[in-house]
Amino acid sequence: MMEAPKLYKLNDIDFADFLANKPLYSKVIASSGIINSFTKFEDFENKPFKFLCPKEQEVQTFRTDLGEMKYSIKQKALNEMFGNSEKIKNSSLNDTDKTINYILYLVGFCQSCGERVTFLLRAFSDKGGEDKAPGTIVYLEKVGQSPSPLPMLSKTLEKYLSEEDRTNYKRALVCKSNGYGIGAYAYLRRVIENEIKKIVKDISELEFEGVDEVKRAYSTYQQDHQMNKLIDVLDGHLPTTLKGLGNNPIKLLYEQLSGGIHSFSDELCLSKAESIDVLINFVVEKINEGKNQLKSVQAAIKSLQG
Repeated sequence: MMEAPKLYKLNDIDFADFLANKPLYSKVIASSGIINSFTKFEDFENKPFKFLCPKEQEVQTFRTDLGEMKYSIKQKALNEMFGNSEKIKNSSLNDTDKTINYILYLVGFCQSCGERVTFLLRAFSDKGGEDKAPGTIVYLEKVGQSPSPLPMLSKTLEKYLSEEDRTNYKRALVCKSNGYGIGAYAYLRRVIENEIKKIVKDISELEFEGVDEVKRAYSTYQQDHQMNKLIDVLDGHLPTTLKGLGNNPIKLLYEQLSGGIHSFSDELCLSKAESIDVLINFVVEKINEGKNQLKSVQAAIKSLQG
């Protein structure tokens, strides 16, 4: 079980991220050592989060609403809405040890058009009875979502990737959204393997201090095909926009290609897949910004010379 600080309460930003971005069956610590925190339905009411509106097909602000669903929902209603799930079936209020253990039906309404999305959250605690107050940890688990999350690439990434890698990336996102860590990680590793060369080539075409070293290294790579050497050179010569992380994001991506995938747990693979998704989007976005800036400067120079 994940560790939590002694006194902690999930803030609205992290709760919004949990609703919008975390896959099914992922868990988050809602509170630790705080009496009656996340044990009342009001804790989930009127919370903002960004989400892809199914109707408008754009990311909009949603707000949570409990409506009439203020109490535990009958199993029949759950099955009709989300299908028969053992995780849901076995979740009920525990009258024996008084631990928190209930299913919450949460609706999110688009603030732009009123479209709704729904979530099933399981709230549960590690202690009950007289032990509930000191050091009790309350967890949230996402056990249902409707409509099902769709694999959506950013417009920049959609344009950047090859057709094959767009398909692989979307498959990775489907796996990630359903909690299949090994599948998501495997597909993203394939994307990295296919795209790493293009990423380095595009970096070599930008304007920054040290770019000549990258160009020479890339030219050498085209002869000897030693990607390790190319990555080592790139490690010391990056655009400023890619240096701010403190680590070389290209090297971090490349390092994901080493090691046997089946030596990792599904949970670890899921965590790695989530990080890779963030990193690839960041790198491609910065490369695209650099290209656009270079084009803008070149156009300005041409205009002045003309």
